[in-house]
Amino acid sequence: MSIPYFDAHCDTLTAVLERGGKLRRNKFHVDLERLEKYAPAAQVFAVWGGRYGEKAALLRESARSGPRLALCSTAAGVRAANAAGKMAALLSVEGAEQLGCSPERLRKARREDGVVMVNLCWNADNELCGSAMDGQGGLTDRGRAFVKAAQESGVAVDLSHASERAFWDVMEIAQKPVIASHSDSAALCGDSPRNLTDRQFEALAACGGGAGLNLCPDFLGLGRNLDACCAHIEHFLSLGGEKAVFIGADFDGIDDMPDGISGVQDMGRLYEALLRRGHSEQLVRDIFYNNLLEILGRAE
Repeated sequence: MSIPYFDAHCDTLTAVLERGGKLRRNKFHVDLERLEKYAPAAQVFAVWGGRYGEKAALLRESARSGPRLALCSTAAGVRAANAAGKMAALLSVEGAEQLGCSPERLRKARREDGVVMVNLCWNADNELCGSAMDGQGGLTDRGRAFVKAAQESGVAVDLSHASERAFWDVMEIAQKPVIASHSDSAALCGDSPRNLTDRQFEALAACGGGAGLNLCPDFLGLGRNLDACCAHIEHFLSLGGEKAVFIGADFDGIDDMPDGISGVQDMGRLYEALLRRGHSEQLVRDIFYNNLLEILGRAE
């Protein structure tokens, strides 16, 4: 059985540039050789922690160096690459401070590098908004202008690191779907301020966006295992998330892994676990691939 895979967030570019290795094959959570086991396959690679230009260049070079990888900037591009038997690679920016919180630099990143998603902040407040891990402030005037520019440019606004106040400020002005690319359910694990309340998830689903399952054990709680992963997905499904929940594993951005998963090569175990729990194959395929693809298309 062929398993599809489209993941909204990994930090592998940072791991490769800062710790050595290659994107094609490495000892981290994700590499291209392991992604090739999935069909169709797509991965959003986040730029985090600076060195934006180098990381964008690394992804471009990787796409140029092998015939089986295509760098994509649209949902249609992902479909075309996958239909041709290629993996799709996409670029996101985790923390708009890497672009100077500048709408013009974001437009340039979209135009020249094909950036598809942007987190307004990371774990510290910036000029756009308060962070869930810092001051908890709302969206600033500059943040409002940035959100407008992102949506006009076809870049999905990612609220995974934003404070709850900033989240609701964005929802008030958003004209297109927004996402939380790598966040879990606060109802199941309230210890992490990065997790979403039920109201937040319902708002994401209602606007045509959604949320990606983060594999960080501290976000999962429960048994910190495959069953915990399934429980978070099922809770989002219970809130009307059949078309709004997807995978945002946070590979290479987390230190620990849930029992049963040590890297992207093991995501088939989660796929099979959901099937064993009685979910239809079509629903599981939607969670693993179709939902994120459709959301990105609506956000363009």
